[in-house]
Amino acid sequence: MSPSSVRSPRTAVAGLGSGLGAGVLGYLLVYLATAGTIRNSAAFGFLEAFGSELSVWQVVGWSFLNVHGVKTLVPGLFGSTSSVDLVGTTEAFSPLLYAVPVVCLLAGGAAAATLSRASSPADGALSGAMVAFGYFVVAVAGLFAFTVSFGGNVVRPDPVTTVLLAGLVEPVALGGVGGAVAGAVRGGS
Repeated sequence: MSPSSVRSPRTAVAGLGSGLGAGVLGYLLVYLATAGTIRNSAAFGFLEAFGSELSVWQVVGWSFLNVHGVKTLVPGLFGSTSSVDLVGTTEAFSPLLYAVPVVCLLAGGAAAATLSRASSPADGALSGAMVAFGYFVVAVAGLFAFTVSFGGNVVRPDPVTTVLLAGLVEPVALGGVGGAVAGAVRGGS
């Protein structure tokens, strides 16, 4: 792969598609692992009984971003805000959920590098890091979709860490590693 092909539209499209796929797959895996527990929880039932517009898929979204290191911001007393990590503070969820974004981003980076025909670790890393294009879209969409208002209060993912950590840093780093491995394998064959 030549340096100019690393910057080709094919590489960007492969990164965009692989990033979108990794993000959607990650959300779906977290949904499958947590939705039943959330739906059957006393807290969710309490909110539902009082007419909350809260949906299971939104709470799953908080959990999905929590496994990226993004806290959920919850209103507290006297106008204060608390940050909560549902996965880290609830025994009902397996700590293995933290592996979901790692595995999905490594696989997404490898897919992007393979689709871009990267043939060295360096080219693969550059191609794999392009998953950030698609994953950023998923993270920002989640920021808006997983924001819930009820009773004059707003519960939402932390916008700064959603954009920077889940949307940029993790996809570039993990996608790059996955891409480098794929580039090394492809270059060695």
